[in-house]
Amino acid sequence: MKMLRLFWQYDSVKAAVLLLALAIFLAGYCIRAAVSYAVILEAPTEYVCTAPDIGKILPQLTNTDGLRAYSRQKKAYLAGENQTGSIVMLSAAYLADCYGLDGDAHTVWMNAEAFAAWGDAASQSTAVFHGTLNGEPFSAQLICTENLPQSEPYAVLASSASELHDADALRVCAANRDTFAPDSLGLTVINPEQECATDYEQQLVLLRIRFGVLSAILALIGAAAFLNIYQVKRNRILL
Repeated sequence: MKMLRLFWQYDSVKAAVLLLALAIFLAGYCIRAAVSYAVILEAPTEYVCTAPDIGKILPQLTNTDGLRAYSRQKKAYLAGENQTGSIVMLSAAYLADCYGLDGDAHTVWMNAEAFAAWGDAASQSTAVFHGTLNGEPFSAQLICTENLPQSEPYAVLASSASELHDADALRVCAANRDTFAPDSLGLTVINPEQECATDYEQQLVLLRIRFGVLSAILALIGAAAFLNIYQVKRNRILL
């Protein structure tokens, strides 16, 4: 009750309490931002790479620490009655180890944006496809999943080693951004924009944390200053 009375009686106490509340809010904001930063650092990172001779690099990847999965990659094209779209052919092991997806050669996994392009109702998560794959007759079940990256339309199909043997691209899934350096194995990243986007997001979160910490410190300094003003006024009254 005494604190409440002082709050309403002295403007300096009001300001100090409000600044303390702001500092607490900013501290919570910084904690949430720090958690987001840790998630970015620890999240699996995918690289699409190329090299003069991918076949020679594959054995090295087997013994490389920090890799969750790797697979040759090639693009294929689905064509239906009224729509077409590209899909990425990857090994079944990669789909399981990187995305946690199990499927056969007649299951096409899609993220929400890719699935929506096929014109199905938003409430549906599966559809039956009859058309062609690279010009050959093809039937499959289309399944919408949240396990795939969602930044752009993306669809994948489990493929055999014989189908991928002539692929000129390699997809690598690292446990996190600090555990794998493509350059060290002679790989050239061909999707650097994805890495740049992650770098930008990481720097943005860091900037928010720094701004929040600085603002919280200034709020605490301000609160201390107003409490000092209250104390000075109180001492004058007592004198």
